Amino acid sequence: MGNYSMWITLFTIILLWFLWYVGNKLWTNSLLKKSATVLSSEDFESQSHGHDIVDIREPAKFKSKHVFGARNIQYMMLKENHAALRKDKPVFLYDENMQFAARMANTLKKDGYDQVYVLKNGFADYKGKVKSNQ
Repeated sequence: MGNYSMWITLFTIILLWFLWYVGNKLWTNSLLKKSATVLSSEDFESQSHGHDIVDIREPAKFKSKHVFGARNIQYMMLKENHAALRKDKPVFLYDENMQFAARMANTLKKDGYDQVYVLKNGFADYKGKVKSNQ
């Protein structure tokens, strides 16, 4: 009987994790649909040239490798004060996997930023020009 309850517990944990994961992906996608344009790696590179490119990852990750021409403003700092970004210019955001970028895009949209773009699938899938300190 003990083995059976262990399997039920394990199955429940896996099921709950799966539901959380799917729910999180759906929430992120719905947030992005209403607040930003999601761009492929190629489109992000070609359209972001000469505009504000903001990496909202941790500074250590930014220093290691980032999109060429990007500046690093951590998510929490940018959420508190985004005066460094102009409302009349396009803003290109990326993070590791679009979760924080989706939240930031939503915040910016609520504050009157109309041209917000997010890198599809985050920096992990970026194939464009990068600056690396490795």
